Amino acid sequence: MPQAECFLLLAASGVSQAFFALPVKYFRSWRWEHMWIAQAVTTNLVLPFLWAALLPVAFWRAAAERSARELLALVVWGIVWGTGGIAYGLVLTRLGASFAYSFVFGISILAGALAPLAFHVVQAPIHPARFVAGLVLGVLSTIACGFAARAAAGKNATPAVIIPFGLRSYRAALLLGVAAGLCSAAYGLAFSVHFDSIQRLVARGLSPSAASMLVNLPLYVGSACAACLFAGWLLIRSRSGLRFLNAQPLRNWTLGVVMAIFGVGGTFLYSTASSAPGHPSPNTSYGVFMSFFIAGGNLVGAGTGELASRSAAANGLLAAGIGGLMAGALLLHSS
Repeated sequence: MPQAECFLLLAASGVSQAFFALPVKYFRSWRWEHMWIAQAVTTNLVLPFLWAALLPVAFWRAAAERSARELLALVVWGIVWGTGGIAYGLVLTRLGASFAYSFVFGISILAGALAPLAFHVVQAPIHPARFVAGLVLGVLSTIACGFAARAAAGKNATPAVIIPFGLRSYRAALLLGVAAGLCSAAYGLAFSVHFDSIQRLVARGLSPSAASMLVNLPLYVGSACAACLFAGWLLIRSRSGLRFLNAQPLRNWTLGVVMAIFGVGGTFLYSTASSAPGHPSPNTSYGVFMSFFIAGGNLVGAGTGELASRSAAANGLLAAGIGGLMAGALLLHSS
């Protein structure tokens, strides 16, 4: 696959994942835990297994060859990833989409790009100066987006769903955001750790997206376990099971499916771009993906009116931050 095509697919995967949060504002009469169960079922179970059901027999033969230990390790990675998603979902209601994307996933960029290098899971970049410059530019641009979004997000981040407990303390929300960022990097880290096994399957004739599903499916299962257990506990505690079943089910479950389409669609694009011939190293792919994820998240926040109260200076800072994220992604991809 040409490098330019690879880059565009990674960019599209990040933007698609960013749009995952877009339907959150449109849920009605549901609590936070209802929404999180719905997205966990649709995004982590229904759509991934429908996707897997369409894969060739060779995929299932390869899946049967995986050791229980390897599958369990991937499920654990998925639980960590799902825990990050829970923390992010709570932070999102307090900090707003734009600032949450910038803060939480700025941490994820650093963890996902640097940890595989630190533990020698991936090879060092051919052009380390470009890698460092791209990473630094991405983080600085993320900070710029965060500052541009912070004041407006604080005024406009009104939850559309009833949250299970208040995050009234801004400091508590920030600390939870740090945890969300570190845990959310688990997907990229797992992909890097198990990347060699994906490449072996591609060499055996499986398509990059099919080979990646042998990593993605256990990750999705682990993420669903974390999400459903936590949200299910909240549902029982709030005694809101009837509301979950009866409150505008068609509208709300449709929104859950839309979230799944954006989420799983982003995973499909990411898996294809990061595993195809001519791909960058997995940690670099993750950095490019996350850069566009953050840029897309800020565009979502701006497009939904969340940042309507920002000043002209904040507008300029936000535009510079988004442009810097894209430039940083280009540097990373060329490293």
